[in-house]
Order: sequence, then C-alpha cells, then structure tokens
Amino acid sequence: MTDDSQPPQYGPPPGQGPYYGQQPPPPPPPQYGGQPYQMPPPYGYQQFARPVDPKQVRPRLWWIAVGWLVAVVCVAVGIGVFASGIVSTVANAAPTKVFAADEQATVTVDPADSPALYVTRGELVHYQCQISDGARLANTPINQTVGLNGRSWEMILVINAPRKGQYQITCTTQEKNPDTRFGVGRELTGSARGLVGSAVAFVAIPLIGILAAIAVTIVVLMRRGSHRKRLAAGG
Repeated sequence: MTDDSQPPQYGPPPGQGPYYGQQPPPPPPPQYGGQPYQMPPPYGYQQFARPVDPKQVRPRLWWIAVGWLVAVVCVAVGIGVFASGIVSTVANAAPTKVFAADEQATVTVDPADSPALYVTRGELVHYQCQISDGARLANTPINQTVGLNGRSWEMILVINAPRKGQYQITCTTQEKNPDTRFGVGRELTGSARGLVGSAVAFVAIPLIGILAAIAVTIVVLMRRGSHRKRLAAGG
C-alpha cells in the first residue's frame, strides 16, 4: 500500500524567502569612490560653531566706554552750566552802584531790570531814602539777601521808575554809622532770566549724553553679535 502523504515542511513557502509576512529591508545606499554615503542633516539641524577669538570681534568694546565717558562729561558740563548760572544770577542782582549815607548818588535805572535798593547787612539801621524825577521807592515783603566780594547785602526797597534813565537817590540814617552803605541792584526775579536757560541746559545736556551712550551701547552689542556669527560660520 502506497502512502501518498507528503512529509511536513518547515520554513516559509517556496519562493517567499526568509521574510514571509514582512516587508523586505530597503537596499543599502549606493557608495561612490569607496566612501560611505552620509545622509544630509535634517532641516533645522545646526552644527557646532567653531570657537571665535574675542579679539577678532568688531566693533571693539571700548566704543561703549567712550560713549559713557562722553555721557559723564555731559553731566559735568550740565552741572557746571547750572552752577555758573546761579553765580551769574546772584552777581547780577548785587548792587553795582554803591554810596554812603547822606550822599546823593546818580544811578541808571531800567524798569525792565526790576531795580531794587540794598543796604549792607549785619546791623540795625533806621533809614529814609528819596528818589527824583517821578520815580517811587516801595517796601517789599520779599526778604532777599545776596553776597558779593565778601559783602552781604539786604534788599530794603524796590524802585518803580516810569522810564529808563538816570535818577538821583539820597539815603539818611539815624545811627550815623560811617560803615553803612547803600546800593542799587536788581531783584532776583529780574536777574533770574538767565537762570532759566541754565536750568534747561542742566537737564538737556546730560540727557543728550546719556541717550547717546545708550544708543552706542545697543548698536555696538548688536553689531558684535552679528560679526561673531559671521566669524563662527567662517565668514
């Protein structure tokens, strides 16, 4: 009796190869010149940049130092201009025409200058003053004292003149102190016009210097960063 049964078979069916039920692996990439093929880097991949010598980066950092040095100079100039304005204002207010008691003095008075009458400060004086040609002497509630050339002056009266011109002023005292002196100067409010310009310069000059220093700092840092990237890329 013949046995037609076939012996059991093991492994994949004929013709299917060893990857039955699976996709075969892709073929290896081609090689040229004996060198293995390398896949290009994916999008967004960055290789490590080569080190950059800080001495090669431009512009130099000393530009920032120069900018802030200029800012410091501007601040100093602003303070100096303001201090000079204060000194000039006080000097303009101090009496320019000085005379003794019982002496008639001829002075030039301009109403636009806010003229005022002063007496030397430091002693009690009972005084009486007169002015000619329709001008008037009026009391003032302002307590104003100025110093110039080692002498302190106290404002006692304001001069209301109808027009610019020369006027005669005479002052007498009860104490008859030979050291008492009178003088014609200006109110601080009248001589402070120049101080306004000094105050503006005190704010504007340092501000310009500081803003310029900030701008230089930003520009230098941005340009250094851009130059550093170019050097790192080999440019």
